[in-house]
Amino acid sequence: MKEFRVLLINCNTMLDTLVTAGIGILSACLKNVGCDVQLYDTTFYRTAEITGDQARAAALQVKKTDFADLGIEPNEGDVVEDFVKMVESYKPHLIGLSSIEVTHPLGVRLLEAVKESGIPTVVGGPYATFAPEIVIRSPGVDMVCVGEGEQALVELCQGLRDGADISRIGNLWVKQDGKVQKNPVRPPIDLTALPRQDWSVYDKRRFWKPMGGNISVTGTFEMNRGCPYTCTFCINSGFHELYGDLGGYYREQDVESMVDEMAEKKERYNLSYVYLVAESFLTTSRTRIQTFGRLYREKVGLPFWVEARPESITEEKVDLLNEIGCEGISVGVESGNFELRKNVLGRNVPDRTILKAFELLRKTGIRVSANNIIGFPTETREMIFDTIRLDRELDPHGVMVSFFSPYKGATLRDMCQNLGYVEDDEIAMDYRLGPSMDMPQMSAKELVGIHRAFPLYVKFPEQEWKDIERAEHDTPEGNAIYKEYSERYVQEFMS
Repeated sequence: MKEFRVLLINCNTMLDTLVTAGIGILSACLKNVGCDVQLYDTTFYRTAEITGDQARAAALQVKKTDFADLGIEPNEGDVVEDFVKMVESYKPHLIGLSSIEVTHPLGVRLLEAVKESGIPTVVGGPYATFAPEIVIRSPGVDMVCVGEGEQALVELCQGLRDGADISRIGNLWVKQDGKVQKNPVRPPIDLTALPRQDWSVYDKRRFWKPMGGNISVTGTFEMNRGCPYTCTFCINSGFHELYGDLGGYYREQDVESMVDEMAEKKERYNLSYVYLVAESFLTTSRTRIQTFGRLYREKVGLPFWVEARPESITEEKVDLLNEIGCEGISVGVESGNFELRKNVLGRNVPDRTILKAFELLRKTGIRVSANNIIGFPTETREMIFDTIRLDRELDPHGVMVSFFSPYKGATLRDMCQNLGYVEDDEIAMDYRLGPSMDMPQMSAKELVGIHRAFPLYVKFPEQEWKDIERAEHDTPEGNAIYKEYSERYVQEFMS
């Protein structure tokens, strides 16, 4: 068989070390048809001033950890120059870029740096899926994958290797003779037909992940793909629309084969923690959860982390999570203002349901985080304080608060563009680092102040709110007050 080399690019945010299931599956699919695969990973390059974990630790959302304790620090080399050298030495027949919206500009820089090589390039991932018209305009991009990439990438590599016509491959937009051939999206792939992840392409440092204040060797496993819900702030709303006429996007992985892969990876990579990719882990059948619990206890038995929606949390499910070793769970609160939740976010969940879920979880030894988002279009300061007051009633172990980022694919992106808060080709910011929008009722500067004080408002007595409000301001006085409160917070709530 003719040799065919593929260079995959994982254009990742700095030191976000959790391995991505997508890259591992793509690599396995390509190797199954005889391709040689290497990975260029931007994770360990100094591509930002601070990491997402550092930002969250500074905002009192997670315990501070330091990769330097493990000898892991950003590379001092230039991320573009090193990429060019790898292309020159490896001489791939195809370069495939996987990027999210916040890292896409860096990915394009990499591709444009090797444009003169003539090596075909294809770009996939959420941003490529929902902004293909923007992505295909780049001189360094030859093809864009809209939707899932496993089948499209395999067919592309086989076509290039065999000298066949590649212009009609499903899911691909292909530049050809000055035009763009836009092929239709194919039906979603059967998850049970996918091979196990190939983790051999990853740097071993990628497996060290901060979770719950500890840095553990962590494996990522895809429990399902997509989400059964259509929250307007999430790109899954875009996947629902994209695949709506093709049977829908949400699918579940076979539990037995997934647990078998976990057991195999646990032994091979000496895993000590498991990160389950499931937008709403408990939104599934009772039988499926019971089967997972039984098999996981028998074959894996590691602490693990999941996400859940409050309406999916029942006493029976909570007891099962506790029995099988769930160490951490993040529950989506998002907003404490019911009208905003229902009418803008598409989450028709009453406060009493959220309160009941946290009440059930409080009875266990599971570490519980409340996931909140601020900065939605039309949201006011008073609405954010509705969220703060609800969090005070929930009393979670961890208070997570993200900035709303209007990512392409999310239904709310259209609303933000129509209101003039963001331009069509504007890249939304990392939801951990800062707001993407200045709005008439809520400036970016005000959002930054509320964001850093948010956990303080949740955990400290309301009598102290006047002082905490002063800590919102980026002034010598405000920063001194914030520093004092931060030290108290860490001592009282994060020790």
